[in-house]
Amino acid sequence: MMRAVTGAGFPLNYTGTQAMKILTLVEANRPGLLAEVATRLEQLGVNVLNINVQAVGEQAVISLQAEPWERCHALLIEAGYDVFTADHLLLRVRDQPGALAEISRRLANAEVDIRNVHVVHRDGSYSILAVETDNPYRAGQVLQDLCVTDTV
Repeated sequence: MMRAVTGAGFPLNYTGTQAMKILTLVEANRPGLLAEVATRLEQLGVNVLNINVQAVGEQAVISLQAEPWERCHALLIEAGYDVFTADHLLLRVRDQPGALAEISRRLANAEVDIRNVHVVHRDGSYSILAVETDNPYRAGQVLQDLCVTDTV
């Protein structure tokens, strides 16, 4: 449901709000896995914008944002990795206690499940949060006043 329009480096989604695509790999944890993945991306000129790596038991979970994401996704699939994609809403919130609690309550009241949240940017007054849910359309409706938008 993405439109081919960009603003501030992120594609605009169906509601005119900015969205961010996150790629997640789940692989058996082993020394050199990150080096292997990063080298493959480097070889094809994929730029990694953001990355998070965690060992969960014997599994490694690598979540990343890359440009171009489509090329990154295709490359990793071709290399035999298990890759999942997810759209995240971008929200601009005051950087103060209770901001995350308010977002969580609003989504819970609308019966929208939060799958992932992370801070994309912080400037002291405001933060940009990337939020993945089980129902991005409904989440966009409920949080429309916080969604980062751009003029098309």
